[in-house]
Amino acid sequence: MRKEEIRGLIVYLILIVTALIVGFTAIKPTMEVYGPKMSDILFIVIVLVIAYLFNVIGLELLHVFGAIFGGYKVTSFNVFGLCLYKTETKWKLGFRDFNGVNGETKVAPKKEKTNANLLVWFPLFGFAFELALCIVLATMVKNGSIETRWIRPAALLFVLVSSMLAFYNFIPVKLDSMTDGYRIALFTKPVNIEAYNQMLIIQEEQRLGKNVENIPVFEEITEYTAEINVRAMYKKLEEEKYEEADQIIDKLLQNEKVLSGNDHYRLIAQKLYLAILTRPLQDAKKLYDEICPIETRRFIANDVSMPSIRAYVLIAGMMEDSESEVAYAKSRVEKARKRSLASERKTEDILLDKAINYVYENHPKWVKEKGI
Repeated sequence: MRKEEIRGLIVYLILIVTALIVGFTAIKPTMEVYGPKMSDILFIVIVLVIAYLFNVIGLELLHVFGAIFGGYKVTSFNVFGLCLYKTETKWKLGFRDFNGVNGETKVAPKKEKTNANLLVWFPLFGFAFELALCIVLATMVKNGSIETRWIRPAALLFVLVSSMLAFYNFIPVKLDSMTDGYRIALFTKPVNIEAYNQMLIIQEEQRLGKNVENIPVFEEITEYTAEINVRAMYKKLEEEKYEEADQIIDKLLQNEKVLSGNDHYRLIAQKLYLAILTRPLQDAKKLYDEICPIETRRFIANDVSMPSIRAYVLIAGMMEDSESEVAYAKSRVEKARKRSLASERKTEDILLDKAINYVYENHPKWVKEKGI
């Protein structure tokens, strides 16, 4: 289990415990005094659903307003998978995946100078305003008439829901999905804002079906700049500029603390792939021994990702002369391909074909299955 997933589970546990404590110590007593003339459970369920929908939709709308004021254009608005997205000529409605807990708003810079901070601070201001409004409402109707007293428990339920969502969204650590709090922490470095905008430009060009050109390579390596550098590396591989791709890999490997364990291993696989294809085999073997301890070798052999599989095809075929291991690696290609980014699949297919063809050219007696 990844660190992000563990942190996410801890946050979920904190939220559940908090909800139970608030429910029994604040909401239950309030319902006993101020509850409406209907089932308490039904009232709570109705208000919780309304509060949840209001806050989720409101969060994404605040992202839209933050984008507009920050100098970005909105390209899609997604809540629970129902997505309003922009094509080159018009807006369309459909179901799409999203990177987030409840939704995602995608944007792209529409001018050189943008204010990325507004994207993440607008929702925080919105939650703060909602919290203050609910507290005021709960206070105002404390001694109100029977007809309006239900507003007090309803306001408390809204406070509970908005506070829980705000806590998850604005905690400044990396969780199992990208949050505004983590972006706020990253945006304290100007280079991260530059890299973030660059990533948005790349995603927008890919969305429009354009060929992405001139991807910069950042000298300072952070989580965001590392992602851009990986994109630049794939561009170099696509253009068969292997030496430049190798230099980018080295730059990333020198900053391994920024990378997750899996990303680090896969970059080593990328380096081995290039070494076996472009260097004398003895030099490649020497590099393999230098940078691949047992743990790394096991990871590359068993990892279901395109970089690891194509590297292992070359390791098994050229260094170990194992036809069965090459076949084993190829048997996992389809699963790995589905997991890869759509923007990388075409390049990965080409790179894998090169690895397979290289192995079989050097082992003419081996039987190459059709279709792979």
